[in-house]
Parts: sequence; C-alpha cells; structure tokens
Amino acid sequence: MYNGLIHLHNVMRWIIIVLLLLNIIKMFSGNKNIVWSKWLLISSHIMLIIGLYQYFFGNWGFKLFKAYGAEVMKTASLRFWAVEHITGMVLAIALITIGHISFKKTGNTKKTAILYTIALIVILAVVPWPFRAGIGRQWFPGIH
Repeated sequence: MYNGLIHLHNVMRWIIIVLLLLNIIKMFSGNKNIVWSKWLLISSHIMLIIGLYQYFFGNWGFKLFKAYGAEVMKTASLRFWAVEHITGMVLAIALITIGHISFKKTGNTKKTAILYTIALIVILAVVPWPFRAGIGRQWFPGIH
C-alpha cells in the first residue's frame, strides 16, 4: 500500500503543477471561472492527506526524528525529508487555500494569481527533483 501511495503522491505532483499553471494563466488574464480553482483546491488537499500519511507512517518523515534525533537537523538529506519538504508543501497548500477562498469571496483574480504563483515557487523549491543531490527522486517513480 505504501508504494502505491508514493506513486499516487508523485502523479498528484504533476496534476497540481499543471493545475497551478493553468490557474495562474487564467487568473492573470482576468478569467473569473472558479471551476479550475476548485479542482486545484481539491487536488492539493488530497495530496496533503496522502503526504501527511506518508510523513507520519512512512520511513521518510517523522520516523527520522525517532531514529536520528538532533542529527536530522545536521544532515541536509534527512532535514529535507523530516522538515523542509513537509513545511514547504503545507505552506504551498495553505497559499492555494487562501487564494481560492479569497477568489471565491472577492473575485480578485490578481491577488489569487499572486498567491498561486508563490505557491508554485514554493512547490518547485521543495520537490525532490532528480537533479537534487542526496534527495533526488525519479521523474516518474515506478516507471522504468
């Protein structure tokens, strides 16, 4: 089950990046259709649930603190998985949520586009891309 969730988590990454790009373009162009923003919100919250499950019950999250203690903060690759990845992703999903709620209440597409752009930058910064030394993962895990 855990491997299946890892693969789903990876597929959801691409869905969220595409939805963010689509929403940013739509918002900056002044399109007030909320449907795509709602899909982004739903997808990001599903990703959050999957990610939190992996963090608390998988091998690359909370268990690192139990196994290594304070050493986690001294080792870049362990710190990435135990602290940086989850913090960045929760922040990005909070920005997506705030952007969606703001758009729903005020219809302000520019503010929403800015919040979504910041969320995209945060996500791109904390994804374990294959070229990142020590933490890199495959573009599409499970597909060889």
